[in-house]
Formats: sequence, structure tokens, C-alpha cells
Amino acid sequence: MGYFISELTYEECRPLINSDSVVVLPIGGGSKEHGGHLPMGTDYMVTDWVARQITQRCNVITLPTLPYAYFPAFIGWKGSVSIDYEHFIAYVKDILLSFVLFGVKKFLIIDGGVSTHGPLMLLAKTMDNEYNVKVGVSDVTKIAKATEESLCMQKRGGHGDESETSTMLHIRPDLVHMDKTVEEYTRPFPGTVKDGVLGVFVPGRMVTEHGTNGNSTLATKDKGEKILNAMVHTIADFLEEFSAWEPGESENG
Repeated sequence: MGYFISELTYEECRPLINSDSVVVLPIGGGSKEHGGHLPMGTDYMVTDWVARQITQRCNVITLPTLPYAYFPAFIGWKGSVSIDYEHFIAYVKDILLSFVLFGVKKFLIIDGGVSTHGPLMLLAKTMDNEYNVKVGVSDVTKIAKATEESLCMQKRGGHGDESETSTMLHIRPDLVHMDKTVEEYTRPFPGTVKDGVLGVFVPGRMVTEHGTNGNSTLATKDKGEKILNAMVHTIADFLEEFSAWEPGESENG
């Protein structure tokens, strides 16, 4: 139902970009450590896969997946790329404004990162206040949360873990080294968690031995397929409502 802008000619693209368009920008790190068992481009591959599924189902114009973003927790790991948050915000803003110039009012960012979410939410607020443009930003920690909680058995996770490894087993099993999976966990900063709830945010970096957080030994392809499908369903359901929404309508209605 949708279109990949990189596969269109200019003549095909031109009539598709207008005030009724929904433009999708996927963002997933293409060079970031994921332990000894997952490729550096894991975030990119997962986000790109989800974006392709969405584009096949929804009436959207999808931009090429952006492989570089704000990942400060990994700056100490060789090969991991992190863009300063101000540069990252400005870069993504310029991408969006390239379409705002021609009347586009609705965007969805498929956010494949965690540290990227804060800057992107700030950008979304700026676009709304300054340009009267709506930018939806998906949350990778929540769009398949119920499915992950029902399937995953690890104590906790967050990076290169049971869930993420499972998704890669479904997408690119040839790049997953299950013989190198481990169980290891990052520790919250002392005093920040009370009764299981994070009450105070203190930034940290990835400091586990292998650069992961969770139990990747429990990953399976079947879990990955179900988690990925949940991601797609959540985003597709949003886009159905978003596509029908008209600027100027009540946002609470």
C-alpha cells in the first residue's frame, strides 16, 4: 500500500508528497556494539525490517533508514557511532523540513533506539509548536512490551538480550552466534530504584563484560517472529488512525 521513496522516480514521487501524505522515517543504529553474538547493525536491521513491513501494509511514504544517531552509552566501544544529541536533532529536523516545505503535516519516526527517544520527543514538540506539524515517535521499549513480557524469561534486559536476539534470529539467523550468547545484567545506579520503580534518572554507560544487558541464551526464532509482529501491529494500528486524522481536528476526540 505504501511507497519506498528511494525506489521511486521523481515523476512518480512528486504527486505523492502533499498535505495528505504520511512520511515515515526509520532510525536504527547501523554501527553499534551488540556483544559477541549479534552484528553491529542489529538496530538498523530490525528497524528497517519493521519499516518494510509497515510500508507494505500502510499508505505511507517511507524514507531510507537512518543508520547514525545519539547513542552515548556506547562511545567506549570500538566501532560504535554516536552523534551529539544537538546535531542529531538538527539533522532529523532538516529531513522533516524538506517535506514540510511541500505541505506535509504528518510524520512517523520509527525509533529503533532507546537513548534516541528523548531527543526525538523534544524535536516532535518543536515541530508541533513552531510548524504546526505532527510527528509521531514510536517507543521501542513499549510497542511490543506485552508480547515480550509473555514470552521472555530473562530477569530483565535492554540490549543484546533475549528479545533483541530473538528478533535477529527471525530476520538474519545467519548473523547470530548463539554459541557466544551470555547472561549478564547492568546494575542500576545506587538509590535510583525503590520498590522496583526507577525514581531518579542517572545516566550511565554500557559496562558489562560483553556489552549486553539480559539473557540472550534464551532467545528463539519463534519468540522473535511474535515480537516483531507485535511491533508491526502496534505501529500499523497507529498509522490507520494517524492517516485518517486531519490537521485542525481535536487531538482529544
